[in-house]
Amino acid sequence: MSVVRRRFIAPVSFGLGDLVVSLPVVQAAVSAGERSGTEVWLVTRSPGQAALAERISGLAGTVAESDLAVGPSDELIDLRDHPLQRDYWWGSAEFAAAHGPMSINEIIARIGTDLGVIGDFSAPAPLESRRRPDAEGLVLFVAGADGATKRWAPDHWVVLAAELGRRGLDCAVVTRGCGRDALVERGLAEIVAATPGEAVDALSACRAVIGVDTGLTHIAAQQRTPSVTICRTPAVYFRAWDHTRLVAGAACAPECQRVEEAYAYNRLVNLSATFPAPRVCPAGVACLEVIEPGSVLKALLELC
Repeated sequence: MSVVRRRFIAPVSFGLGDLVVSLPVVQAAVSAGERSGTEVWLVTRSPGQAALAERISGLAGTVAESDLAVGPSDELIDLRDHPLQRDYWWGSAEFAAAHGPMSINEIIARIGTDLGVIGDFSAPAPLESRRRPDAEGLVLFVAGADGATKRWAPDHWVVLAAELGRRGLDCAVVTRGCGRDALVERGLAEIVAATPGEAVDALSACRAVIGVDTGLTHIAAQQRTPSVTICRTPAVYFRAWDHTRLVAGAACAPECQRVEEAYAYNRLVNLSATFPAPRVCPAGVACLEVIEPGSVLKALLELC
């Protein structure tokens, strides 16, 4: 009786965005598996990743990191288990001194290549999506994030929405549909995406996306939707393609850098017993407050 060989692949960390930026390597492993008859399984590091995996074509299935059992004929490709990930926290001064200003695509490409999987980072291969008529033609705002360190002030979003409206561009904010939302309370329309799959559908159907540096903004870029990312400097996680633009703020204040150093968990390879809480910004996200709505509008108008 023949044994079906399995190849397990684990993304760089536990967030939705961490899975999305790992996709070129995951997708390359799937393609190689189809040619060789090898099953490719995604090792998920959070429930959100397991839900998003339903939209990745060609996977044999998923397994939670805590339940992973690698057999003698199996192979594990763990994108966390590499010196480029373990030795430094990405975006830190120490990382830049050791490796220069590498982007996330360059980082993941090198890790994947060293682990035997060469991904295509020239353009994103979209996730599976379904039609979402209520999002068509809209500029969607991704304003929420799990941590307060990535949030842009509500007043800026409201000003931006007004400027878009004056140009005939309708907008809405993406929410999970649970609890209060500051922008909806300020009068912005709402597009509910209660699951990662629903978010994929909305972010694929819309006209464009403006978002902070978080998982849903990464999904929009993956879907080849014109996307503007608002984030601090250095913008390690920004993926530069023809359909993406970056509006970068300032570097973190010294007190924020100290908090981030204490928070860093890059040396941990297995995260099954760890789920770090979001960081708290002691400087009130001053790095993003320097970004004016006009700069974001200008970036968007370059795309649509």
